[in-house]
Amino acid sequence: MKRMGAWGLPVLVALLGSTALSATAGTIYKYRGANGEILYTDQPQERVGVRYTLLSVRKGWSYTPHALAADERDRYDALIVGAAHHFQVEPALVKAVIHAESLFNRYAVSRVGAQGLMQLMPETARHLSVDNPFDAAANIHGGTRFLAYLQNKFNNLDEVLAAYNAGEGNVRRYGGIPPFPETRAYVKKVKELRLRYQLLMTDETLASR
Repeated sequence: MKRMGAWGLPVLVALLGSTALSATAGTIYKYRGANGEILYTDQPQERVGVRYTLLSVRKGWSYTPHALAADERDRYDALIVGAAHHFQVEPALVKAVIHAESLFNRYAVSRVGAQGLMQLMPETARHLSVDNPFDAAANIHGGTRFLAYLQNKFNNLDEVLAAYNAGEGNVRRYGGIPPFPETRAYVKKVKELRLRYQLLMTDETLASR
């Protein structure tokens, strides 16, 4: 199926079987091809190929709890440790935030527009010089830099995590964790995950891989 895009460029819409993608897919990826064509598909970057540039992901992502395989859980450890050391943030904390934010899905997009592994809002990503929030290294670097910034602004981990989730302004407005159920649950979850990753994640373990 073809139609014309906003700038007169052809728009290619991928199909799932015989049913239009827009009617069935939970997540729609939008790409720009090497010739300027726009592609909508349910396929992530590694399947459509490098000649397409990822522009956005529509409808967001659905968090479905499941047991993570070790390779799925640990695939970004080297990037996490590198960024954590660079910005002097605990690696286990960075990994816990990634787990809570995106479940290690680098193409995750929330319904409010936060993107990538550490769920950076577009404005925050631009401020952190993250040009492609779906690039794992760039997203982890930017998100870890943001955590380091928040650690310099607040006195305890609860406030740092609350600010990451709900914004600095809300933490200052309420003098601590805002009374938002989502934020309170988020802080608790990340702290629990951090303790888990403190036991599982060490530089020695990474070096032995």
